[in-house]
Amino acid sequence: MADVLLILFTLVTCMTISKAADKHGYCLPPYSAINLCDRTWTLIFENDETGAPLSGTKEDLKQAVLRGAELRVLLKDMMVEPSSMVTHTFSSGVDNINIRGDNICCEILSHVATAGFESVIDAHWRFFLPCTTGSVHVAQYYVESADFLSEETQRARIAWYAKEIQHDLYNNRPLFAHFLDGGSTVGNKEDLIDAAREGKEIRALMTDRGYAFPFQVVAWSDADGRVCGQSNKHLSQKYSGSDIVFNTQTPYMWFSSWSTTGRRDSSRWAVGGVTNRGRGSDYVSLKWFADPCWRHVFTHDNSGNQLRGSRESLVAAIRDGHRVRVVVDNRAMEASFLRVKNNHVSAYFLDELSTKGGRGFDQFDFTTDTYFKFSTAHTTGTFRQYGHFVRNTSTTVSPSMTKQKISWMIDVKPWETILKVNEKGVVIWGQKINVKNAVLKSASIRMSIEFDSTSGTLYLGADNTKVGSAVTDEESVSQSVRVMGDRPIGSYEFELSPVPFWVFLVVPTTGNVHLSGWQMGRHHRFFHRSVPASVVWFANL
Repeated sequence: MADVLLILFTLVTCMTISKAADKHGYCLPPYSAINLCDRTWTLIFENDETGAPLSGTKEDLKQAVLRGAELRVLLKDMMVEPSSMVTHTFSSGVDNINIRGDNICCEILSHVATAGFESVIDAHWRFFLPCTTGSVHVAQYYVESADFLSEETQRARIAWYAKEIQHDLYNNRPLFAHFLDGGSTVGNKEDLIDAAREGKEIRALMTDRGYAFPFQVVAWSDADGRVCGQSNKHLSQKYSGSDIVFNTQTPYMWFSSWSTTGRRDSSRWAVGGVTNRGRGSDYVSLKWFADPCWRHVFTHDNSGNQLRGSRESLVAAIRDGHRVRVVVDNRAMEASFLRVKNNHVSAYFLDELSTKGGRGFDQFDFTTDTYFKFSTAHTTGTFRQYGHFVRNTSTTVSPSMTKQKISWMIDVKPWETILKVNEKGVVIWGQKINVKNAVLKSASIRMSIEFDSTSGTLYLGADNTKVGSAVTDEESVSQSVRVMGDRPIGSYEFELSPVPFWVFLVVPTTGNVHLSGWQMGRHHRFFHRSVPASVVWFANL
């Protein structure tokens, strides 16, 4: 009898207190390290076009944000393409999150307008700002230009997915938090430094503003133990009733650098560069969260000689679809894209901005004349850096090449191979519907693309993916916009083009990859064409 009572008590406790259950309804412990990295993208909330809830609650979504969870959104049956009468469902990660009262809004900035299976001829950014009210604000600007094209507000059914990074699903305790003077409120700064040195992905939250965002670059000082993160993906916003919309009257990109001393440095530049919209520093309180699902696989010396792990393990993980971060010169970054050639890896980093350096209190502040700092890391030990001024990206900083000790990390979340298509568009493994089904679950998508043997194999994540609303339409179309033109150097390495240009890739499940090349600093198209390629699709569900 006592055993029966104990079982009943356990079931009641699970149902009324922990509320944790798997898809079969079985009780799960609220704290578990075993399956942390295997967690799936979970639907937290879904609203209709008016903002009315269809599934879950806004409070659940808000609490996920406050726990440091990563979000993805699914914009259902929306006019994704400009001037189109055809609707699509659009899946994307988000660049930043704002809590406004009872509502959540977020920015989607890595999206260039498309038409069917290719970019539009006169390329322009098509930014989305969805809110739980059902509103999706759309702003369009020509690429590499300050010219504003148009704006509109659509209403859409929106599904909000989260992937938790906390062991305990009912704990919003960050790894570290501090007052505006840098004094600790939660945790130890040493734990944050360790996470940074281990290449972990780090996110942050301003609780007083309800603003959450990832860091594209994490740096630290061995001299005094400071940690700093750069957040460089934010387009100016304003309030509009219960919504947040893009500020198209004074549009600017906000680059921000956040330190564990509480110091925040900001650099604002008008869309398209050229005009400085102001810069300054202040002090803020902040919560820091670290995603534990990253593992070291390889460290080499400045000549590429193995120190820990193995290059073979790194290459194998990349070929299985995994993401990559590197630690080099006291900073950690995730690769925007990768090339594998002759079993060597070249990684490209495109989201860093220049800082003052030195050892002063403003070490991590942006330089007054801020410039984009692009880098390439190679398993040969070569590390290249390039600079392009924000005010005029065609004006460059002299490139440098050094030999560095580099540590390579991979994410340990499960990536499944879901489709292989050859250069003729013939499916050689899986089914096209696999990609569409993954997208409709808001899965993260990655791809490997092989054009020819001289360029090696390209590995990159999909910034967004659209699928047709019609049930009979099995095609999916992914887009990657954070790629730069490069060329091979020797048997193992690559370098960025001396005349810098962006390459916007549209990758449908038909076999052809559409490439649109645009010069940095000018609204000038280099090419616009479709190229046959072998493509492998991976999904993190």
